[in-house]
Amino acid sequence: MRTDIVIAMAAMVLLTVCCRKYENNDPLEPLSIVPKIELVNVAPTTVTQFEDSILFVIKYTDGDGDLGFESADSMSVELTDNRFPLTFHYHLQPLAPQNAAVAITGQLPIVLENTILQNSDGQTEQATFNIRLKDRAGHWSNTVTTPTVTVQP
Repeated sequence: MRTDIVIAMAAMVLLTVCCRKYENNDPLEPLSIVPKIELVNVAPTTVTQFEDSILFVIKYTDGDGDLGFESADSMSVELTDNRFPLTFHYHLQPLAPQNAAVAITGQLPIVLENTILQNSDGQTEQATFNIRLKDRAGHWSNTVTTPTVTVQP
């Protein structure tokens, strides 16, 4: 049931994700071509292993709009479970027309389908996750670390 709610939330966020031209009010301070991200939300903060999904929402800003790849084989989002560390890779479609060189900002949902306990002793664990993006020029964004998520048996 919780998984259905998280998936429904992810779908709603996907439908409302915006990719728009960034309005920079200070022309003397252009946006960096290195992507920048901020954590917007993590939900839920308590999950049952093998059952519940976690929805991470990040805000991105990129000065030249080269986030995402045409090829589905190109993975440009990294989500690392810091307990292991175990890194999950995600494909991100282009967020602006290729070769447009426009500044963009928006929100991006990332869903981790389910997670597991690291230790087999069946005890509840605390997990944090790191997230970062790579643009087509090979620039990595800053890394954001999530608040603690409780993983229970």
